[in-house]
Amino acid sequence: MYNDYFGLRESPFSIAPNPQYLYMSDRHRDALAHLLYGIKSDGGFLLLTGEVGTGKTTVCRCLLEQVPNDVDTAYILNPKLTAQELLATICDDFHIEYPNDASIKILVDKLNEFLLDAYKEDRRTVLIIDEAQNLSVDVLEQLRLLTNLETNHRKLLQIILLGQPELLTLLARPELRQLSQRVTARFHLEALNQEEIDAYIQYRLEIAGAKGILFPKKSVDRIYKISKGIPRLINLICDRSLLGTYVQNQLQVEVSTINKAAEEILGKRKSNIKNKQYAIAAAALVFISVALIFTNRQEDKLVIVSAHPNPTAIQNNYMNAPVIPELSSKGVTYIPADRIKGSANRSAIFAELFDLWNINVILNASNDPCDVARVSELRCFTHTGSLHELSQLNRPVLIRFGPSSEYFIITKISGQGITLLAAGERFLIEKTDFLRRWSGTYTLLWRSSPDLLLPIKIGDSGKAVAVLHQKLRRIENNFSDSELKPQFDNDLESSLKRFQISADLVPDGIADAQTFIHINSRLDSDIPFITEGSI
Repeated sequence: MYNDYFGLRESPFSIAPNPQYLYMSDRHRDALAHLLYGIKSDGGFLLLTGEVGTGKTTVCRCLLEQVPNDVDTAYILNPKLTAQELLATICDDFHIEYPNDASIKILVDKLNEFLLDAYKEDRRTVLIIDEAQNLSVDVLEQLRLLTNLETNHRKLLQIILLGQPELLTLLARPELRQLSQRVTARFHLEALNQEEIDAYIQYRLEIAGAKGILFPKKSVDRIYKISKGIPRLINLICDRSLLGTYVQNQLQVEVSTINKAAEEILGKRKSNIKNKQYAIAAAALVFISVALIFTNRQEDKLVIVSAHPNPTAIQNNYMNAPVIPELSSKGVTYIPADRIKGSANRSAIFAELFDLWNINVILNASNDPCDVARVSELRCFTHTGSLHELSQLNRPVLIRFGPSSEYFIITKISGQGITLLAAGERFLIEKTDFLRRWSGTYTLLWRSSPDLLLPIKIGDSGKAVAVLHQKLRRIENNFSDSELKPQFDNDLESSLKRFQISADLVPDGIADAQTFIHINSRLDSDIPFITEGSI
């Protein structure tokens, strides 16, 4: 539900073991390295253990994507089987044919024949068993016997056991000491530490296409305290917290939202359908009520856009919300969302955008607005991003809805919704309804000297580098008399990265348009900001 709202391509915190989302902490990297090394060894058992949700299965899926081409694998997900059922399942995974009533001996013989053929073709065979703590002693003993299949040079079958810490206790039993002696490598996967959780959360968000920071540090710290660093719990808490943040029309996850999400996940508080319906109705009432307050202190004329096809029905559906005449008496018009109209004239809408910067220009079809902008030391920036990104950039934004040719300008982003401007008329539209219509592409104006060449990166030199150095000095309150650097060196890169981190940007050490827009926000108060609480 929240992916479009936060500009995500897909859900970043699914608990499915998707290798693409595997955050390689040092211990995960070591675990994967142990397994990759192990499958190239001469057989026996490899163990990967860890608490529930630490990422064992995900590491294994990542391993499967990296196994060499000369390795055949079988992957057993449900080990609660008898010895005969397990052997049959292994044969099925390796596509080995056997009679319907095959005994253990027949299954072992078929498997041995398959392994010998693979050896002749210089191929290796690996059996992976997940949730191995559920294996019975009899089945484990049968697995040990499988590792007896060997030639004079090497064993024919490599077995990897993935399991919870109980697996170590199981293998310590006296009757399994022979199997335990055949374990050639052991690795225990620990939970993430407090420093790693922030990187873990941000990594998954970036893979899903997020821009900036959705979880501030205090929220990440709270997640660590609740989850104890267990990735599965982190995923569940983050997923539920993003949903709650979306419902609240917020752009960053607050600690209170995390606490509520954790209570729901851990079963401390149960919700019911009636409460959910009440919450939806209350949210609609709050939107309308706050819109009235918003209208009274803002524009004299405002059109409130409703996703509901019949606005008058809101009075009946949402606990006696204000009726349309009352809205009209306060200078407000209320219309269904499908009646919202933008400007079809690109030059005219750009003229309105310039006007928000207190710049009067004459535009027509023969002159490009972005060329005109440079004369006033402004530049166009066109990009595709999320609503959160627009809030971070904090400038009036020109957008279009879907494939239509009608333009709007975003003049405000707040808890009440998105305020749009077109042909002199302002519309207040709920964020969810806005996101259904917006493709994600936008254009904004930002202040810059015409000769500033971007991007600027390490190794560059000249006036642009000196300008960057000067601006970063001002932001860091560095009033040193030392000469401004015309060379982009390691010190300047470090200073830039510190700023990018403070601005919730990816700290890549490259000064591009987005970076300079954020720099301007810190240094220039003469900017038409669009979010509440802006300087």
